[in-house]
Amino acid sequence: MPEQWELLKIYADNALVTDNLKGAEDYLWQAIDAAAQTGSLVKVALCLESLGDLYYKQAKFSDSESIYNDCLDKQISALGLEHPELAKTLHKISACQSFQNKLTQAEDSLKQALLIHMIAYGTNHPHTNWSITALQSLYGRQGKTFDLREISNWGNIPAAPAVALEPEPLICRTCHRPYKGAQCTNCTQMRLAAVQHFHEELERLTVVCSNKDIRAGSIIAMGSIHMDVRMASRSDSFSDVRQVLGKSTKRLIPEGQALKPSDVEDAPR
Repeated sequence: MPEQWELLKIYADNALVTDNLKGAEDYLWQAIDAAAQTGSLVKVALCLESLGDLYYKQAKFSDSESIYNDCLDKQISALGLEHPELAKTLHKISACQSFQNKLTQAEDSLKQALLIHMIAYGTNHPHTNWSITALQSLYGRQGKTFDLREISNWGNIPAAPAVALEPEPLICRTCHRPYKGAQCTNCTQMRLAAVQHFHEELERLTVVCSNKDIRAGSIIAMGSIHMDVRMASRSDSFSDVRQVLGKSTKRLIPEGQALKPSDVEDAPR
């Protein structure tokens, strides 16, 4: 049974499908409160990240930066200073700062991300190269040239939490289940989008899934589907909810299953 924070986060996803930005924002704030009641900082951080993404999509870069910073604080407390999850958030913070022309701060955020990636993966990993490429681009905007050798002079990593905690397991962005390691094993089984993205990771595609059972012959309505990435293949799923709205189903679609062309009457191919 999904937890309350998870249900609210799904409601926010559904609201976004219909461009109900205010509804999505309200649901995400409720999800943050519900996640806080569980005592899990990782769950709170996951909901905060979604809210930051929402503000970012609306070009509310100052609000987005503030939410991402709150997310980062929760991640540091829950995961420690050197967890790669922090680097992803730091990249998002840097993007917000860059759009506000706060280039020095954006540079510092990317430097922190690069340090974390180097500690976690070394110098030749795609994640590390991602941070290096972003820094090179930001340096170029300032008329400077990035030199990896200058890392020895850096010291601006996030401050350590007051009390060291046992790292929490991560929460999967797709199925919302806890996991350890590089990726969620629940979402990397047969028929997942199997496209190599980074080393030992899979590209996660945006596909249309049911968020409740849809009976055979039912007309697919707005509230019956949401955007997700679970159990799908690139060649046998829908990427846009508008491709299936108003169409009838040929068979029962279980909750969480990606809709396939063979499941929907008169589906585009």
